[in-house]
Amino acid sequence: MMRSARLCLGVGVLLSVITAGAVSAQEARRTPAIDPEADTVLHQLSDHNKQMKSGVFRLADTIDDVQPDGRKVQFAHVRELTVARPDKLKVETFGDVTNRTLWIDGKTLTVLDRDKNVYAQLPDPGTIEQAVDMLQEKYGMSMPAADLLSSDVYKTMTTGCDAINYVGIGYVGEEKCHHLAFSRDNIDWQMWISTGDKPSVRKMVITYKRLRGQPQYTLQLLKVEDASKIKDSVFTCEIPKGCEKIDFQPVGRMK
Repeated sequence: MMRSARLCLGVGVLLSVITAGAVSAQEARRTPAIDPEADTVLHQLSDHNKQMKSGVFRLADTIDDVQPDGRKVQFAHVRELTVARPDKLKVETFGDVTNRTLWIDGKTLTVLDRDKNVYAQLPDPGTIEQAVDMLQEKYGMSMPAADLLSSDVYKTMTTGCDAINYVGIGYVGEEKCHHLAFSRDNIDWQMWISTGDKPSVRKMVITYKRLRGQPQYTLQLLKVEDASKIKDSVFTCEIPKGCEKIDFQPVGRMK
């Protein structure tokens, strides 16, 4: 069997529905009902996120795959994101479905599929946010935690919502967190945000209420580190010997 000459980044529910962003212009005109406590927590999170110009985030996530008979099969991944705003990013993914590395070095975007031993590149992806938007809109690839990389987390998390509620203080493991609940037309999601003067998202659960079986995506932050002295070489792609260069497969042209 001949190997496909194009790299297809959309793999159905498992990867194409794992962020809560990408709202339409019509949805963006909504004014959500936001609890005052939730509003305060989101502003604190967003303000701290803006101050953090670089960092290393290690997270674990799971996604439900609803079978024809209604059963749910869960797939898991561990990911490490190294970020240097505005235009450098490295994402290493290990797991049940995807084993890939993505690099954005400020000039080129590279995706290496380690299972298939192939890679693809795109020139001048712009900022991290522009690159993430392009991958999602043109190639059907949604990046886990992409919304949390936004330069304005408050806007990203509130745009398109119908309601945002403050549930109360909850726990992620042994850590005390603010528990928030969000609702919009096609999804509901919850966020647990650490208390203290350096808030960060510790856990997120998204329910796709319009999809058959209402599958859930769960993300938990395992570790976050300030990495103000990250070297640019971290974002330089490392392609294994013998790896084949292929093309990205745009949405609508997948076969």
